Amino acid sequence: MSKYCGSCGAELDDSAKVCGQCSMPVEGVPTTISRVKIVDPEKQKKVKKTVKLIIGLIVVVVVAVITVNIISNFTGYNGLLHKVMNAYEDYDIDTLISLSSDIYYYVDEDWAEYYFENNVGSVLDSFESSVGHSYNLSYEVNEIYAISERNKDELMSVIENTCPDFDMNLIERVVVADLTVTATQDKKSTSRDIDVTMIKENGTWKLLYID
Repeated sequence: MSKYCGSCGAELDDSAKVCGQCSMPVEGVPTTISRVKIVDPEKQKKVKKTVKLIIGLIVVVVVAVITVNIISNFTGYNGLLHKVMNAYEDYDIDTLISLSSDIYYYVDEDWAEYYFENNVGSVLDSFESSVGHSYNLSYEVNEIYAISERNKDELMSVIENTCPDFDMNLIERVVVADLTVTATQDKKSTSRDIDVTMIKENGTWKLLYID
């Protein structure tokens, strides 16, 4: 009994597994068809180039973010805070004065020295009393925030009344760094919270108060 292809109707040999006319598998005969994936070399090159470009952009973005974070730690009010706290630890009053606002030049010339000697010295004295004289000083920034308009107006009023010759238009921004300062020696440690008020004055960040 002759067999015929169910697709094109061509007569098939009894042993045929596929139709010699249309290449369709003969019904009832298990047939495995292998599919060969043909890769376009030009397309493959474009894919590799795109992947390299994406990886390159990711690397650039990561490096840029890291660089910005590093720079921000040593510029602006972050950079000023770093210098202030180094001078604070060393009880370097001359450096603190040099980092301070020009407002201090419009009051008694000894006032800035007196202010920092007392405010910084009193805290360092308390550390020595608690843990001893050879302590290590560290600090943690809890928050840096711009003061409210109400507090800024009050501050401006104080500055204006204290230093009437100072050009108030030079003041652009005022921020406060809320810090926890810790002194440690051996197993002893003690901490104090302090506020460092910084003012952007004529484009440059300067120290105003340490409370």
